[in-house]
Amino acid sequence: MTKKNLTAEPINEALKDHALTSGDWRYREAVGILHEWAARFNEELRLGLQTPVIGLNRIPVRRLGTYRPGRNGLGLRHEIVLNTAHLDRPLCQQLATLLHELIHEWQGLFGKPGSGNYHNHEFRIKAKQYGLIVDQFGHGQGVEPGAFTKLLTKHGVDMEMLPITEDMPIFAPRPRGDSKLKKWRCGCTNVRCAVELTAQCLKCGLVFEEAPPAW
Repeated sequence: MTKKNLTAEPINEALKDHALTSGDWRYREAVGILHEWAARFNEELRLGLQTPVIGLNRIPVRRLGTYRPGRNGLGLRHEIVLNTAHLDRPLCQQLATLLHELIHEWQGLFGKPGSGNYHNHEFRIKAKQYGLIVDQFGHGQGVEPGAFTKLLTKHGVDMEMLPITEDMPIFAPRPRGDSKLKKWRCGCTNVRCAVELTAQCLKCGLVFEEAPPAW
């Protein structure tokens, strides 16, 4: 992989400096931590990324963060936005979200992003390389011990609240409403269905059974 210049977008460096020195901005400290970890992930995981634009803003509650491919309305590249509605989540979970979005940047630079719902096979394989388990819809399915958890341990990040199973997803839970869809699960997958489901999973071999809703 060809190493790219981390300051290939000079405006991104200027925006980073602006964010870190804006004394009257309530998110200055939070975005400083995110930039620190973005640089750390980039260096220690050898991602070869350019400096991203990291923003904190209110976005739909179901989304923990976003990465905008291409250029945004101001002509900026590599825009990452984390949802301020979830800033009370433990740092370990926020860093999982940040790494997820940085992998989108990696794919934009070195891979082949999928169209539409762009958490394609390449993305999921790259995420799993570091221990992030992501499904085709971009939902985190847990964290495996690996490069990500080793890095957090190395820098003293508390991982007690880091979800490591399907029952503790790293994606934001969907608000409960009046949906009539019921949750069914086998040994490896969750699905929702409006009618009684009679099916056997071809992957794990177990029959789907109704389960209490958890997402």
